[in-house]
Amino acid sequence: MTTAMKQELKKHMEEQFMFEFDSDITEDTDLFKAGILDSFGYLSLMKHVEEEYGVPLGEEILGNVMVSLSGIVGFVDTARARAAGSR
Repeated sequence: MTTAMKQELKKHMEEQFMFEFDSDITEDTDLFKAGILDSFGYLSLMKHVEEEYGVPLGEEILGNVMVSLSGIVGFVDTARARAAGSR
């Protein structure tokens, strides 16, 4: 699922923020520092993550800003594993 999620998020981000992941902007690039994301874009992206992957972000988003594609995918994987473990 992680690979499919990563590909979907990559495509979504490229379409929404009009850039392409390449040798300069990688999955580990800080998208804020690269000038791709601003606070409005970040909130839009997190809303997509919440709706698409069923990960409730709530207050956790405030103390856990995810700045790269890899960070977002890791966060979603961890949140899903935690939710599955609590069932």
